[in-house]
Amino acid sequence: MGQINQVVVLKKDLTLSKEGLDDIHYEAGTLLKVKMVSNDHIVAQYENNQTLILNFEDQGKLWEYI
Repeated sequence: MGQINQVVVLKKDLTLSKEGLDDIHYEAGTLLKVKMVSNDHIVAQYENNQTLILNFEDQGKLWEYI
C-alpha cells in the first residue's frame, strides 16, 4: 500500500465527466501526488489542485506508483 506524498502516474488517458460541467481530461503519463490512502482507494491531486479518487482495483491497469 502506498503512502501520502508519493507520486502515481496514469497509464491510460482518463476523462472525468459530470453533467453541466466541462469534461476534465488527463493524458497517460500525467503525474499525481497522493494526498490520502484508504482501504480501497487513494485521493490524488493534480498540479492545478484538482483531486480525484483512484481505486486500488485499477492499480496496474489505469495507474501505478512510481
